Amino acid sequence: MRSFRKLLWAAPLLLSACAGVDVHTDYDNSVDFSQYTTYFWKMLPDSANSLMNGRIVSAVDGQLYARGWRKVAENEAQTALAAVVTVRDGQRVDTVHNNLGPTWNGWGSAGMSGMTSSRVVNYRVGTLVIDLYDTKGKNAIWRGSASDILSSGAAAMQRSLNEGVQKMFANFPPGAQSNPRPN
Repeated sequence: MRSFRKLLWAAPLLLSACAGVDVHTDYDNSVDFSQYTTYFWKMLPDSANSLMNGRIVSAVDGQLYARGWRKVAENEAQTALAAVVTVRDGQRVDTVHNNLGPTWNGWGSAGMSGMTSSRVVNYRVGTLVIDLYDTKGKNAIWRGSASDILSSGAAAMQRSLNEGVQKMFANFPPGAQSNPRPN
């Protein structure tokens, strides 16, 4: 019975883990993205985890490289990238209804037996926002954001980052069917 209760408590956490990274993108639809192929990092990510900052840059660089974009010096770049990392606290109440079924008390009356229990779950949500600017006009042309519940494990954080950045750049650049890196 204790194992069953533990499973019931863990179920919402397991289901939330299956939800995956929440990704959103937006762009200026008047911009012809085919004119851009170079970028530089104007603002690098600045989270409390310096290792994660480097992983973010590598993941974004990899996605752009796969789409034929090149990282160049600031004076040669057509676009500028800016990354912002935020972390916020979240809270959720999980309620479990454990209805055991009908009961008979021996005195001729019947009823339903059950128990309801709730617990508060605290968690942290990390969000990565990547903005892309035209260096000539100095205006924003594309934005991607990815949010997920943070894990304490480095491997899980890396998987979440990779999934988020991959989803973020899945349809990048806007308007292109596919722009694979030439061999």
